[in-house]
Amino acid sequence: MSKEKRPLTREEWIQKVSVQGREATIREEMIRLGFWTESSISVEEQKQQQLEDEERARLFAELRRLQAKGMNMPEVQRLLQEVRQKRIEASRQKREEQKAEREWNRQEAKIAWERHRASHVIYAGEGVSGGLGKTECQLEKLQQAQLPIVTTAEELAEAMGLTVSKLKWLTYHRNTATLSHYIRFTIPKRNGGEREISAPKSTLRQAQAWIKANILDHLPVHHAAQGFVPGKSIVDNARTHVGQTAVIKMDLQDFFPCIHFYRVRGLFQSFGYSELISTLLALICTEPPRRAVTFGDKVYHVAIGDRQLPQGACTSPGLTNLLCRRLDERLAGLAAKHGFRYSRYADDLTFSCDEAGLPQIGALMKQVRRIVAFEGFTVNEQKTSVLRETSRQTVTGIVVNEKVNVNRREWKTFRALLHNVEKNGLEAENRWGHPRFWDYIKGYASHVRMVRPDLEGKLVDQLRAIAAKHQLPLPGWAKEAVES
Repeated sequence: MSKEKRPLTREEWIQKVSVQGREATIREEMIRLGFWTESSISVEEQKQQQLEDEERARLFAELRRLQAKGMNMPEVQRLLQEVRQKRIEASRQKREEQKAEREWNRQEAKIAWERHRASHVIYAGEGVSGGLGKTECQLEKLQQAQLPIVTTAEELAEAMGLTVSKLKWLTYHRNTATLSHYIRFTIPKRNGGEREISAPKSTLRQAQAWIKANILDHLPVHHAAQGFVPGKSIVDNARTHVGQTAVIKMDLQDFFPCIHFYRVRGLFQSFGYSELISTLLALICTEPPRRAVTFGDKVYHVAIGDRQLPQGACTSPGLTNLLCRRLDERLAGLAAKHGFRYSRYADDLTFSCDEAGLPQIGALMKQVRRIVAFEGFTVNEQKTSVLRETSRQTVTGIVVNEKVNVNRREWKTFRALLHNVEKNGLEAENRWGHPRFWDYIKGYASHVRMVRPDLEGKLVDQLRAIAAKHQLPLPGWAKEAVES
């Protein structure tokens, strides 16, 4: 058998099919075996068929190559492992980037929050922090009253000459504190009791002085208010009631303590300040009464009441005058309606009338009590009195029967004291053990001079003799009189 007629082996068939392609090989065999002839196909079709066969053969060969490569499973596993590893690395890198981004955002937020906290008051203690987020103010009201325009804690601190940290320190409310912003001491009352004075320490005093000078002193009070008003004194208060048939004296009980934090905050808001600024101003101007308690080695200042106006702060009198504007308006109107005169010096209410007003005193006092209660105060009945012209009529310690005058008995006693001090010295005459006896003498002498300017010459002569003999300093007004 010739080589051409020999049947192809399996490997030869596979080789032939891989080279020519399946269809080309089948067609060739069909022609060889006589099942198909070349003449039945045109030349162009044969060319086209040949091109297709060649392309098919090429594709088939490529497919076989890829199939052969695909049969190498270890290589496939390696490639798959590489792909998985790349995906894991990409995922890990993405997580690291996201983690870094989150950490950066946290740090930025922390820095922003610390910056915000450094320039804002976020919390000022339990029960007083509710309005710290409300910053809207009434700009027109502030401008009309010519009050400082402050809208943030940072602006307020800067205006007071403080840092925001110091402002927070001054305004933070604690029921129990290891440090107090006040020095507390007592002074004797005329009735024998004691009055507690809360004197602010230097930093708080600076903040309160700014409030008084820049806010409180710029706002008008009622003309009936005589106490702690520039240009007015106890003499002006007394002069209102000189020569009257009857003088009615009434006193407001616990005057400063009854004015709490919320009333003060509301007052500042009525000026036009935001709740934030009003809260901070009210915290500076109020303080709860405290008692010092020792526990272990530490002293704690424990609050025994609500925040209130402290007696000793320079802002308390101005705040009471402003809070009492409506009270003064109503009492002045009531007095005018019944033909009475009215004035108020701090917590002392004074009414006076001529003969025609005597039958109406009872009705007037009844209505005064009603108005006082409506305005949130209480009349101290123990200090209520009606003084007729037949007795000594005193208003804020000044006699007003015929003219403003000092008590004659007190004046004679004081002159005798001056004579004895000149003769025997301070220590010998300080029978009450007064810790600052010379200051007391100078203070009462200044009081007499204010009420009775015509007595200044006598006072100067006696004070000068005492000062020269015992080497004591003269009061400023006496020194000026001597030098002139």
